[in-house]
Amino acid sequence: MSKFFIVLLVAFGLSISVNAATGCVLNSNLSKIYTSLQSGTTYRSTTSSNALSGCVYKQTTNPCTVSGLGSGFLGDTTILNCPIDDYNMLILLVVAGLGFFYIRKKNLILN
Repeated sequence: MSKFFIVLLVAFGLSISVNAATGCVLNSNLSKIYTSLQSGTTYRSTTSSNALSGCVYKQTTNPCTVSGLGSGFLGDTTILNCPIDDYNMLILLVVAGLGFFYIRKKNLILN
């Protein structure tokens, strides 16, 4: 049980040290976020871009520019609600039910 608790503490420690990558997303290329700030709301067009996908991307209405590539909007990679979030209670009930029946079938008689 103590091993599980240690793993849980390590996972919690790592999760609070994660920061969202804030940057500029171009109107012409919505699959990259440029994170290297040059000045104000202008970002460098160097290799400081991260690939964006699905539920970890949020675009704001604040305008920004990427030098040499064009304009876009500020965005970040904060975790958004994915459709699976709607089914958390159902998943929890199924897992709890399976655990209940597994423990109930197990012979717990000790000699």
